[in-house]
Amino acid sequence: TSSVSELSSIYSVLILQDNEEFCLSLRRRKWEQRRKNLRSLMMTWALVFLTKMVL
Repeated sequence: TSSVSELSSIYSVLILQDNEEFCLSLRRRKWEQRRKNLRSLMMTWALVFLTKMVL
């Protein structure tokens, strides 16, 4: 039974590690998406500003 409990604890650690990596990749993806949204918003503001200056 000792080997079974050792295997189950190793398996638990691997699952937790995978879950942490998955959460980190989700956070990374969200930040990248926010950065893209911010960049496109800034470009829109720049276009509006430049258009108002020309008119």
